[in-house]
Amino acid sequence: MWRLVADLGWFGLGVPTASGGSGLGLVEVACLVEECGRGLIPRPIINAIRSGVALATLDPEAAELAALANGRDTLALAVDERRARDPRHFETTVKRGRKEDTLDGEKWYVADAARATWDLVLVRGKDGPLFVLIEAANREAQSLRTFDGDRQARVRYAKTPVVRRVGTSGDVERVRRQQTVLGLAEMIGGMDAVLAATVDYVKQREQFGQKLAVFQAVQHQIADMATSFTAARHLGWQAITRLAGGTEQASDLAIAAAYVGQAFKRLSLAAHHLHGGAGYVVEHPLHYHAERAQSLCIRDTPEGVALEAVATDLLGC
Repeated sequence: MWRLVADLGWFGLGVPTASGGSGLGLVEVACLVEECGRGLIPRPIINAIRSGVALATLDPEAAELAALANGRDTLALAVDERRARDPRHFETTVKRGRKEDTLDGEKWYVADAARATWDLVLVRGKDGPLFVLIEAANREAQSLRTFDGDRQARVRYAKTPVVRRVGTSGDVERVRRQQTVLGLAEMIGGMDAVLAATVDYVKQREQFGQKLAVFQAVQHQIADMATSFTAARHLGWQAITRLAGGTEQASDLAIAAAYVGQAFKRLSLAAHHLHGGAGYVVEHPLHYHAERAQSLCIRDTPEGVALEAVATDLLGC
């Protein structure tokens, strides 16, 4: 499957054409990620698409992009630490040496670290946060158990040689916002799939001699689900297109992040209610969407952080 996806050009969709990619923008990549979310494409594939965009944003001429675009190599995004998401509180730092810089610290929840060729690590620098590139063979990774099966790891760096510094401190926030909107796109695709599956199910399932869809209480729940999805799609794509076009308003992304993740969780819970036990059996895809709703919300749209940003913007403080 990995080879087929690479041949289709998914990994290089947002990579410059000079490096063997398609050279397309954030909107096009978000369209692909949305479809991946709708179709429950394995997370390593989605992560590879997203990490390629990150490196291409930081360094469009990076020599590593060609191997990422054709699927030969993979890149792990090592951003969060165990008790910190804000780079100002990171303990991972780069030390300058006579011959090379070295990296010391620990990153948690690093997706697909076990099979990565490279790590793109966000660190606290003297002049602000910055990304550095390291070879994955020079660090230690310990697998973490996740409830949704995502292959995450705790990664330790001990005097790990730095290949080079990538981008500038000013690029860090841009990359993080791009990764957030790509998470929104994946959630929107998942929400669409959950809503469609639930509508189909209540049209077929019979109870008390009637299709579930004829009961008014069921119709109300479906309508609430559809309303939540419509609002999430609007807010999510507003954030995506405005960020891509450089017309983003102050709280566009924060509002979308505060709403979409929570809406996905509510929608998947309502879907389970209407599916009953059928939605929990391993043969049914609904529970996979519900698990992704939880994990994506934690990873890309933590509610507290988003609401704090919205409140700060509204109160002007």
